[in-house]
Amino acid sequence: MELSICVTSDLHGRLDRFEEIAQHINQIKPDILIDNGDFLQGSLTTYYYDYVKPGPHPMIAAANSLGYDAAVFGNHEFNYPLAEVESMRKQCKFPWIACNIGPFAKPYILKEVKGKKIAVIGVVTQATPRWDEHQYTNNLTFSDAYTTAAFWVQHVKKAENADLIILSYHGGFTKHPETGVPFAEEDGENEGNRLLDIPGVDILITGHQHLEICSIINGIPIIQPGANGSCFSHITYNLVKKNAHTVKLNYVTSSSERYPDEVKEWLTGKIGYTDKDFRYTGLLSSRLKNHPFVDFMHDFQLEATGAQLSVVELLYHEQGGFTQDITVMDILKNFSRPNTLKVLKLTGAAIKEALEQCAAVFAVDAAGTIDFALNVHPDILAPYVYDFWGGLDYKLVISEPVGNRVKNIMYKGRPITSEMTFRVAMNSYRATGADFPMFQNNPVLSETKDIIPELLMRYIKEHSPLPHRQHGHFQVMAMTNAGLSIK
Repeated sequence: MELSICVTSDLHGRLDRFEEIAQHINQIKPDILIDNGDFLQGSLTTYYYDYVKPGPHPMIAAANSLGYDAAVFGNHEFNYPLAEVESMRKQCKFPWIACNIGPFAKPYILKEVKGKKIAVIGVVTQATPRWDEHQYTNNLTFSDAYTTAAFWVQHVKKAENADLIILSYHGGFTKHPETGVPFAEEDGENEGNRLLDIPGVDILITGHQHLEICSIINGIPIIQPGANGSCFSHITYNLVKKNAHTVKLNYVTSSSERYPDEVKEWLTGKIGYTDKDFRYTGLLSSRLKNHPFVDFMHDFQLEATGAQLSVVELLYHEQGGFTQDITVMDILKNFSRPNTLKVLKLTGAAIKEALEQCAAVFAVDAAGTIDFALNVHPDILAPYVYDFWGGLDYKLVISEPVGNRVKNIMYKGRPITSEMTFRVAMNSYRATGADFPMFQNNPVLSETKDIIPELLMRYIKEHSPLPHRQHGHFQVMAMTNAGLSIK
């Protein structure tokens, strides 16, 4: 006797790919259909239905038509106020579950299939409040994922007499479940390895990390179906022969994103223009020297906030920036997240610490050139998080030990000291300190009412052609036998 189970996760509002996935799932006609969280937030289509034309989202209509049995709350569901989360939940014809956020959600569902009682338990990464820049989750408690999941697995086994237990976890792994290779810190965000040890779990669904994992370990199917609708998982579970399960990732053919007509019309609307080349290319090269696009962003943030210094991050994309005519899509491709701008009061010591963390993402390879640390030392859990600081002059000497790489930090031609304080503009996500703990618990001097994309649109309309004013200068350097060399 076999059960067919299909799983999506981390779709992030990719309606075009979800429509293709839906066609495949309709052909499979699975016995159980689960979404593992981060369903809506993250695409330009979702931005349109959130901020331009609020109302029913076509992703929800498609999901209702497909007939999901349950969806698990992901951390990005809580990018919205709880009232909006509740509105979204009411629009869905299927329940949203998570066992570790108390009475806010049902812990599990039961479904009888072919005379067997199937339990699906949901659990969301307990680190979710860490990224809550608006305090939407202040009245919720996110309990330890492992402890809570272990309790509910035993509950449905004993009290509900479940024949099959599926644990659907919006979280990932600290080590690859097959090879043991580490790829995340053990800080409670990704508890998948521990969840595998819970007695009674028959299938483990994971997500959040946007990885593609599809394997069977000790008879337990383990899957993580990528992100942004690149694929979905199909599990065939044999209720009689424990070694006869199959797991598969089914891929979609869509590559470039397609949009509903009304969304496409809005995205292609012209906002302003530039007579300079503000494009950048290369994950590494774009982070090693000043760039006009980053200078432009500093200029925007400093004018919008009146701060002394500006912190800018680039999305981890191979390319970005602006060229010639600038459309709504150009702005959202670079800054689609609904962050506000905050101004923090930071000491020179905190600034030095933040710059040292930025410098830690680099390493010098055997040829003496600068690369990302993970490429040089694969077992190092170095962050890919990296910021540009506007208003300062500084050097990062990568041949020096981590923690001692930042040299000659200057503000208006004078060295900064640990005791000095500065008004520093940054996006509200960065200000949470989720990636930069030295930003936590610092005074917030001001915050914009509008989100960055809306502020940018107004700024570009008012300042076209865009100015290029340099806000400080930095160098990323590697030490050679001949001395310092700029890479």
